[in-house]
This record gives sequence, C-alpha cells and structure tokens, in this order.
Amino acid sequence: MSATEPPGVSALFDAPDAADEAVLRLCEAGIPRDRIEVAVSPDAARLHYGGRARASRHQALRFAAIGGFAGLLGGAALSLVMLALPGRAEPGAALFVQLLGPNLATVAGALAGAAIGLAVPRKPKPRHTRALADRDAIVVLVEGADAQQVRDAAAQLERSGGRSVFVYG
Repeated sequence: MSATEPPGVSALFDAPDAADEAVLRLCEAGIPRDRIEVAVSPDAARLHYGGRARASRHQALRFAAIGGFAGLLGGAALSLVMLALPGRAEPGAALFVQLLGPNLATVAGALAGAAIGLAVPRKPKPRHTRALADRDAIVVLVEGADAQQVRDAAAQLERSGGRSVFVYG
C-alpha cells in the first residue's frame, strides 16, 4: 500500500447476491457508499454479471486537465511576448492577443491532452488486483476513514459471509 492510500479492507464473495448483501449491510452500518467498491476479474464478470462489468477506463480527463493547464501557461506566455514586442501591436490585435490567445491555447491543450489520455489506460489500484488473483470471486473493498471504521467493516464483511478478509494499512 502506498503512503497516499487510506486504510481499507477487502473480502472475497462467490455470488453477486452475497456481495450485494454485504454492501447493503455496510451501508446500514454507517459506511458511506462512495467508500465501498466492488471489483471483479474479466472471468468473474462473464460468470456473474453476463460480461456487463465496467472495463478499466482511460485517463482522458486527467490528461485534458494537464494539457489545458500547459496550454494556458503557453498561451499566456506567448501573449505577453507578443504584447512586449515594440511596433507589432496593430489596432485590435491586443484584444486578440490578451483574450483569445490564452483561451484558444487552453482549449487546444485540453483537446490534445484528452486525445493522448484516450490512448493511455488507467492502471488499477493495487487493491483491485486482488480480483485477478481469484478469477471467479467478487471482491468487496471498503476504504475506511480511520482504523476503527476499517475494523468495523472487516467484522461486517466476515458476518456477511466474506472469505479471505484482508486489512490494508
């Protein structure tokens, strides 16, 4: 586990109904739903969910943000250079340089970044790789706010029939 990952717990389930029941009990125990994840291997997705499990996504948004920021910085720098050059400023050119230059560069950078990000698959979290170890199992993962919440979630997963309960951090 990396230093940036919060503590958590995971357990394996053999049936979707059991995993759904565990998620419901965790929510009833006060764990927010956005801290609970369900991960399956491609084989388990075909076996239990008819292949409907969401595939690993790309990083288009992340790269679009990086590209947009780089475009903004580049466009602003270019605009400043163009305004600083003596004798180059024609009437109305300053408006284009000051307003449209950074804006267009930001949009162009974001589009370029998104295009690059579409080609870069998102790496799964190390916790999600547990789904690949037991190819037919469903992994329920809980990210805890603190150690006590992780212990409570681990106990709830065991009571719900989870096997191989593993605590992170």
